[in-house]
Amino acid sequence: MPKLVDRDERRRAIAAATWRLIAAKGIDAANMRDIATEAGYTNGALSHYFSGKDEILRTSFELVFEATNARIESRMRDAKGLAALRIFCREIMPTTQETLLEARIAISLFQRAMYDERMDEINRRALVQWREQMAGYLEDARAGGEVGEIDVSVVVEQLLSLMMGAQILGVLTPSESSAKNQLAMLDNFLALLRS
Repeated sequence: MPKLVDRDERRRAIAAATWRLIAAKGIDAANMRDIATEAGYTNGALSHYFSGKDEILRTSFELVFEATNARIESRMRDAKGLAALRIFCREIMPTTQETLLEARIAISLFQRAMYDERMDEINRRALVQWREQMAGYLEDARAGGEVGEIDVSVVVEQLLSLMMGAQILGVLTPSESSAKNQLAMLDNFLALLRS
């Protein structure tokens, strides 16, 4: 009887290998041969799961967002309002080894998203979801009396800018943009919302 192959699991394993390459050596190191080697396959075997490098990179980009969203959901529990917003932001900012790895991958792939319509769509979809989630946490915070009258859409954009900036600086200047400093910035920002 032929061995059953979980196609989705193989695709995820190849994407994970791509992540490791990008995080360690940058996006230029993610050629088909090196991806295949990192994943433990022959170069030709990748064609059973992906049409080419672009599809692998798109899938990798999508899986970064999925991994982040799954982690946020698992950490959220019953949090509401500003507590939920803080958890959300922490899981995007590169304050742990895991989130730093994701930031390295995302930053490498953002440039491609500027020119690749499908990657741009993945990015836009993720950011729409994140904006909606953050707006929901802020509305909960307002309803619970944690914050006063705020322009939710402006605060969401400020937080997105803080998180994306933290990703870039956390990767490029980790000693100045340490996890401690990033979390202090976040907590200062949330304190300003309370006042």
